[in-house]
Amino acid sequence: MPGSRITYAFDGFCLDTSGHELSRDGVPITLEPKAFEVLTALLAHAGELMVRDALLDLVWGHRHVTPGVLSRCIAQLRRALGDDAEQPRYIQTVRALGYRFIAPVASDLPAAAGAASRQGATAAATATPVHAAANGPMKDRRAPPPAASVAILPFNDLSEAKDQDYFCDGLAEEILTALNRVPGLQVASRTSSFRFRDADADAREIGRVLNVAAIMEGSVRKAGERVRVTAQLIHAGNGYHLWSENFDRQLRDIFAIQEEIARSVVEALRVSLKPTVEIDFTRHAPRDMRAYDFYLRGRQLEGHAKRASWQQAPWMFQRAIEIDPDYAQAHAGLADALSELLLWRLAKREDVVDEAMAAARRALELAPELAECHVAHAHVLSLAGEHEAAVAAFERAIALNPQLYEAHYYYGRHCYARGRIDEAIDLLEAAHRTQPDEFQALVIAVGAAYGAGQAERATRLARLSLEAALRQLEIDPENVRAHYFAAGMHLRLGDIEAGRAHVDLALALGPEDYGTLYNTACFHALAGEPERALELMERAIRTGEGFRDWIENDADLASLHAFPQYQQLLARLE
Repeated sequence: MPGSRITYAFDGFCLDTSGHELSRDGVPITLEPKAFEVLTALLAHAGELMVRDALLDLVWGHRHVTPGVLSRCIAQLRRALGDDAEQPRYIQTVRALGYRFIAPVASDLPAAAGAASRQGATAAATATPVHAAANGPMKDRRAPPPAASVAILPFNDLSEAKDQDYFCDGLAEEILTALNRVPGLQVASRTSSFRFRDADADAREIGRVLNVAAIMEGSVRKAGERVRVTAQLIHAGNGYHLWSENFDRQLRDIFAIQEEIARSVVEALRVSLKPTVEIDFTRHAPRDMRAYDFYLRGRQLEGHAKRASWQQAPWMFQRAIEIDPDYAQAHAGLADALSELLLWRLAKREDVVDEAMAAARRALELAPELAECHVAHAHVLSLAGEHEAAVAAFERAIALNPQLYEAHYYYGRHCYARGRIDEAIDLLEAAHRTQPDEFQALVIAVGAAYGAGQAERATRLARLSLEAALRQLEIDPENVRAHYFAAGMHLRLGDIEAGRAHVDLALALGPEDYGTLYNTACFHALAGEPERALELMERAIRTGEGFRDWIENDADLASLHAFPQYQQLLARLE
């Protein structure tokens, strides 16, 4: 029924297709035409998943457009509706697939006209969405995944209070880390697989996106001293179970459960364990499960990459150590957490370096064969200026576990800070190879290569970094970090307009985020647009974050140094 009037009402909002108007309590809300059409399509199929490609085809026709334009529309809709991507009331992002309108919607569309109205593709008449389950896996031109490849999804929290997310994530992450050491087994990185948290997608679609042959998922219900863990390994090609098991045991048995799950994955995928590869979760397990609980809380806070979380993390590890003084990983965690405070200038050296060094050395005494303990020690030594000792500790960590990202990454940063540019770049590239979906190491390597005048190498690394960022955006088009890093790499490679598109999206998605504001300021400074860069730096510093030493020495901002406004901004950080 093209041209007919249809209205949708939800939570005080009203969308009128004939008038092309969105309002709330009678007050009009301005939307770009394409954003209006996207909202109309979502409302017409409230509660249903609308696949991203279907929305692109519906709203933009058969023109070649990237998922970024849809992300921009979604960001505009969220601002207009007062919605939150992390805790949505209206538009839910289904990772790597699409979007779903989740609020109740009332419509004046007559039942008899329903089918006809869904045949159009205009704002007044909507189209039926393409359902992932109905269509099955989308065609993919990539080579089929290796037979021995797996993605470990975050475990679902089925505890009554829904307050065990840190425990569920820790359980899954430790299994992932153990499997990553098995030669011949390709494991999707945490960065990619954890994007599917709470995603309404089947294993076949996740397998297609991550290019793996199997998906492991599970759930945890923790109550008192009991824990129930359900785990299943699913064939990503046909959706059938390769292995599944339920564990209903004492909480102290969680390490044995993790070990059994990891070994079952290896066996189901027919991977041979080499004599040098050890899957043993119980060897360094704490004697008191309360210590493990605080340890996992500390690791979760470290991963949040927020000032408040980083400042809370050391306390969690300290509590774990108080409960179990011989818990090696807790000592290593404390050393790591204190090192991060030093690295980001959130604590004074004299306040934390001695405690960090003592924690790292105690971790090594308790578990000299754990690479993670050597990395913790090396990181503290590096920040304390003990260069040769740090190098020896980093080398030992890599010898013990060549697949440990942190060993290569922090060793690379150590070399970079001391002017050993070629070594730094080699190590940062090695870090990237252990986690191909993580682009932070490559971004630093690109800057190092450009700064050293190695233009050809810098260009090659910029392409690699851009590819990694764009892969993440395929999985999660609203990944702000991937957008602003992709913008920087586009600029480095000479495509400033493509960079601008990513900068605009990053700002639309994270307008109050310090990292977004800072990195987009760097983009405009490098692009020769100092006024815009200074405006964004002003907004960044207003968030209450920012480290003077870092800003003052960031080569990306060199073009701003002569401006009085830049000096005034620095003065506010003293």
